[in-house]
Amino acid sequence: MLNELSYTLGSRAYLMARAATLAPRPCKLYASSRVPDKYALFDFSGQRSQFAAPIRLKPITAVGSDEFRGLLSYQSFSFGRKDRKMLRQWASELLATTAKTTPAFLTGYLTRRKDDAGTLVLLTWWQTPAALEAWLNSSAAAPLRQYAHSDRRGQYFSDHYRLVD
Repeated sequence: MLNELSYTLGSRAYLMARAATLAPRPCKLYASSRVPDKYALFDFSGQRSQFAAPIRLKPITAVGSDEFRGLLSYQSFSFGRKDRKMLRQWASELLATTAKTTPAFLTGYLTRRKDDAGTLVLLTWWQTPAALEAWLNSSAAAPLRQYAHSDRRGQYFSDHYRLVD
């Protein structure tokens, strides 16, 4: 398990140039599959970020083989302490179960944002979009769906990213 993940957002050209300056760090560029021209550059070195404006994540739970390829599902949850505690428990259990029972699942990290301890971020990597959709709609993921919207209890954000070659 990495002790830190970080990413930054920007244009494809800028992020590709930035990744080149960070070699040999293991950086990967992802493109949003929902928002045109939205790119994120992830640093998987586990070291402190070298980005000018990073979003830094502290891992809580990690499962899988640390294969940061395929489709990335990004889910961000900002809720109060009680909901966050339940979400943390359910998400950790769900990741452990998914790693054992779902062949198309590659890697999963439950993290918290270092700049906002009240925000949990669930990152999962999948072999195919169909496998991700099946998992999101499965009975196993039902406890997470109660948090998959923004309301008076808190904020939710989700996006899916594909690896840029």
